[in-house]
Amino acid sequence: MKIDIRVVTGILVIVFVLALGYSTVSSYLIEYKTVSQAASGNSNGMIWVNGTMLKGSLSPLNTGEYTFVLTDGVSAMNVSFAGELPSSLGSDADIVIYGTFSERTFNAVKMISRCPTKYQG
Repeated sequence: MKIDIRVVTGILVIVFVLALGYSTVSSYLIEYKTVSQAASGNSNGMIWVNGTMLKGSLSPLNTGEYTFVLTDGVSAMNVSFAGELPSSLGSDADIVIYGTFSERTFNAVKMISRCPTKYQG
């Protein structure tokens, strides 16, 4: 019984594409947590947290980092963010951040600013 090399190559390509697709999509299927859920300490590893930046809490540091307080109206947590701020970020902004906890501070590596007024009728 002779196996055609094209069939084997085709199967390997399909397996590779499926594995690549799964690894890409699975990182975006992570559940968003509220500030209360994230601050409870039950979250390990990288997580997405949804909340509102407390008005007047955004402070730039000399190192190119920013600190602010994120709240969901029930709980609040300190956040450190190193990166470029979203252009639509305003005071009292609804944001989603991605990162980990370290010593009672959430270290965000990604930030997305939501603009609720853009979608109101």
